[in-house]
Amino acid sequence: MIAGHLSSGKIGYELTLKPLENYFTMVYYEPRGTGKSETPKTIEEYNQDFIVQEIEDLRKKLNVNRIWIFGHSDQSSIALEYALKFPKNTSGLILTGTSLVGTQQETFDRRKKSETQRAKESAWFSQVLKDWDYMIEHKTQTNKEGKDISNAPIKWWCYDEESVQKVIPIVKEISKTGRRKPINDFYAVETEAERQKYLNYQKLFPNIATNILIINGKFDTNNPPKFAEELQKALPNSKFVLIDKAGHFPWIENPDKSFQAIENWLKTINLSSIK
Repeated sequence: MIAGHLSSGKIGYELTLKPLENYFTMVYYEPRGTGKSETPKTIEEYNQDFIVQEIEDLRKKLNVNRIWIFGHSDQSSIALEYALKFPKNTSGLILTGTSLVGTQQETFDRRKKSETQRAKESAWFSQVLKDWDYMIEHKTQTNKEGKDISNAPIKWWCYDEESVQKVIPIVKEISKTGRRKPINDFYAVETEAERQKYLNYQKLFPNIATNILIINGKFDTNNPPKFAEELQKALPNSKFVLIDKAGHFPWIENPDKSFQAIENWLKTINLSSIK
């Protein structure tokens, strides 16, 4: 199973996916521009098609016929495109923090609606939004009382104070290792053209026959359950599991429920015969 992230590398997965090592030979990798991997010469080489081909090149280097991919957040789209382009080389996917995407404007609108709804339901999350707005407006990491509010952007992705405390140490380790490097002082951002290219791929998802598990947090502000369910419906051999008391990082925020769901699913698809 290949695990890494196009912008945050491998360290976060090395630290948190140990239970999967009971079932797979885990290969944690650093995509181009992260960790010790080389930085490409042009910003265009950070585009998704290059990252997908990078995984195929890694498969060949490992000298294996078929691979699994663990895809979290943006890396889930990499995993799905890989399964679409290289079906004979794909054994299965485990995806998390994901959904069926829309245009960039639709993504912004969904996020705004989702965070507004969560703020109504959770006093904790409402304060997170206030702290983040205060940070931006005053260009500071402390509030009026001098309290540290620097973790507000991380909290936005999580369920509550207890779950975010599990995520923060992992984020700190990612920051130490370093995220994807800029090229000529420019950071890679998704263009509208790149989003449209992926939307075109997304129309072909019903052709993906591989086994896929989608495991999302119930309180993922960026990927509300409705749109994760839409992704599941577009993939014929997929299963969707919603993890309570978790946001964008269910296997970290609620590991017991998440890894139990993975184990249960692996039993249903008869993993031993695949291995």
